[in-house]
Amino acid sequence: MDTLFNFIGEIFGYVLMFFNNIFGNFGVAIIMFTVFSRLLMFPLTIKQQKNMAGMQRLQPKMKELQERYGNNRERYNEEVQKLYEREGQNPAGGCLPMAIQLPIFYGLYRAICMPITCTLHLNITEGTLGSAIARVKTLSDVYTTTSSAYYSQINVIEAVRNIGGNYAHYGFTAAEAEALAPIYELSRGFNFLGIDLLSIAKFWNPAIILTFVVFIASAGGMYLSNKINGVAAQPAQPNGCSPNMMGVSMGLMSAWISLSVPSAMALYWSCSSLIAPLQSWVVHKYYNAAILNAKAEAQRMAKIRLEEEEVIKAVGAAKGVKKFSPIYALPTAGNQDNTNEKVNQNNAAQTESKKTGGKKKKSNASGQNKKSSSADYQGRKKK
Repeated sequence: MDTLFNFIGEIFGYVLMFFNNIFGNFGVAIIMFTVFSRLLMFPLTIKQQKNMAGMQRLQPKMKELQERYGNNRERYNEEVQKLYEREGQNPAGGCLPMAIQLPIFYGLYRAICMPITCTLHLNITEGTLGSAIARVKTLSDVYTTTSSAYYSQINVIEAVRNIGGNYAHYGFTAAEAEALAPIYELSRGFNFLGIDLLSIAKFWNPAIILTFVVFIASAGGMYLSNKINGVAAQPAQPNGCSPNMMGVSMGLMSAWISLSVPSAMALYWSCSSLIAPLQSWVVHKYYNAAILNAKAEAQRMAKIRLEEEEVIKAVGAAKGVKKFSPIYALPTAGNQDNTNEKVNQNNAAQTESKKTGGKKKKSNASGQNKKSSSADYQGRKKK
């Protein structure tokens, strides 16, 4: 895990140095990094909200499956998985933003606690820089040792800052002074509003101010987020505490942790806690459960209409084809025209023959009548 967090810390170090080079202050760089990371995570927050709304929409169906297959646990789990797949829901999808916050916190912690290797990306064990840092650690009047190995690079930066560029006084060579110059430039940016961001908060240094800011930001930010989302108005659960008490507990825990880490981490935690209510307001305004469920229902109805249209088209196409027509080759357009012409000609011939046949029959009948009338006349004359 150390290798992974160091890798993340080196990536975050590039981002911090980018903002530090623009604004010339590491505190402002941390604030900009916090805003930048929150913006990157905002799509995941929206996805989490959509997943929560989708799971809320599935509750009636889940209850129906529980009533139907409650006694058969294995069948119930299978039907639930089918329901998730059919509806495109993932019950673990809402945990991703919370899971990502931990690597971000530890990655930034490494970038702050090891600024020489993770932020400046310098090798402190080899070459001229390695010998210069080894000399710095021997200067007891400017270098202070700590029990934690994580803070050794912070101690080097503080010692170089205490040297103040007077390298010749401490016997550094020109090459060593040149190698320490980037560290000295970085050390000057850790002063933020009179607070040394490399120091750990104590009751006798200004860094303790950030501890109170962390508590207020954490507790107040959670209270505002709960109020925006309507959680603060909900009653406390049995054998539990209210959402507001949870916010106070989280604030106290954050303040306690800030007493054991560099003040730069407290600044990051405070900014992140203050941005959280703003994100909650945006999510509640434009991505609340009612809006998301309405959009999902509209998409479902549109999908049903498209499926019905496809079925109607398929049925209409099937009615226009003879029952056994797929077995034989269907006639082309030209052959169909010739066939229609022949049928019309046959119908015309049959009609003509019927007309001529009727005339012949009439003429025959009139001839026969004439013959019969002349015969009668001759018979009467003889008499």
